[in-house]
Amino acid sequence: MRKLTILCDADDTIQELTVHWISELNRKYNRNVKKEDVTSWDITRVYPGLNEDEIFAPLYKNEFWSKTTAVDGSGYFLEKLARDGHKILIVTASNAETFEAKKKKLIEMFPFIKPEQIIRENNKQKVAGDVLIDDGVHNLVGGKYAKILFNQPHNAEFEERGYGITRVYSWREIYEKICHMAA
Repeated sequence: MRKLTILCDADDTIQELTVHWISELNRKYNRNVKKEDVTSWDITRVYPGLNEDEIFAPLYKNEFWSKTTAVDGSGYFLEKLARDGHKILIVTASNAETFEAKKKKLIEMFPFIKPEQIIRENNKQKVAGDVLIDDGVHNLVGGKYAKILFNQPHNAEFEERGYGITRVYSWREIYEKICHMAA
């Protein structure tokens, strides 16, 4: 089996972001938005009447990141990939002010990940790896790596055919795809 360098996004790939973000906004602004309502990358569409500063404010608070949780199955299968001998790098687009809080929470949720395995990078195409697992199609298109799109309501309408992207619906499926690539 070939050992791969696996690049993995954090937000909504291994760390639940949207569900906690909308929960915070719903509580603060008395709204009833559900994760399924966020059907595009532009979350502002589901919060009419709020400006971008109001919508993005939670992401700039350290305490917000401490409340996030792991995506179902991500810890188990990511650790299994690491135990299989693959190199895991978490590549996340984060603002500088809260990156350390986010990193701390990632290490807490995934104790097999070391701080040096977490990279802050907005342009993921700059990071070398064999495969990228991400929910953001803009991170996958144009990259020089195998591309795995983790299905989320905000990317459900994207037509991945023609981009060399494989859509998956669970971490078990991710694990199986990577095992197949490495064989």
